[in-house]
Amino acid sequence: MAVWGGFLRKLGFREVLAELLPHQPRARNAIRQVEIALGFLGGIVLGADKLTRVSWLSRDTALAEVLGIVRMPSPSTFTRFFGEFRQPAAEMLQRLYPWMLRRLPSRPGGYTLDLDSTALLHEDGHQEGVRVGYSRKGLKPCHHPLIAVLAEVKMVAGYWLRSGNCSDAGNASELVRSLLEYMPAHIRISLVRADSGFVDKKLF
Repeated sequence: MAVWGGFLRKLGFREVLAELLPHQPRARNAIRQVEIALGFLGGIVLGADKLTRVSWLSRDTALAEVLGIVRMPSPSTFTRFFGEFRQPAAEMLQRLYPWMLRRLPSRPGGYTLDLDSTALLHEDGHQEGVRVGYSRKGLKPCHHPLIAVLAEVKMVAGYWLRSGNCSDAGNASELVRSLLEYMPAHIRISLVRADSGFVDKKLF
């Protein structure tokens, strides 16, 4: 974690993230939004798959020091933080992708762009955009996001949030078009891979 934290500081990631987060705390002693986000990312890197498990790290003062934050946020702090996100906030965070892509080196053979759709299950079905769609467990309430990945560096280059009843190819052409618009000139895509669910004339 110390190496990862040092890497983020070297990149200036904290400053970039602070500019993109759309809301700031109202209370005088509240944790800054960028620190909540860094605490969340740190928890994910350490293997947490739920907010409550990220919050188990709240007593780890060494982790907070490594991440450069005052303290690890509580579950309620995370809940308030994510509860304030709306579509404009998600679109602001999309600006992280061009920033990350600019830091990649060019490759003589270019990069491989993988398109993949996945199902995020929501058994209670109350979240915005949750619809019944195909998942690994059959027809279930879910989201059906579309993800674009540069294979050689295993880096997400972009994504499209979609309701659970979308087809694999739904919005794929829009995602690729927006990706090509912000792709730096030195990054060349030499191959696009997707499964048979992406057979779509608009995408081709």
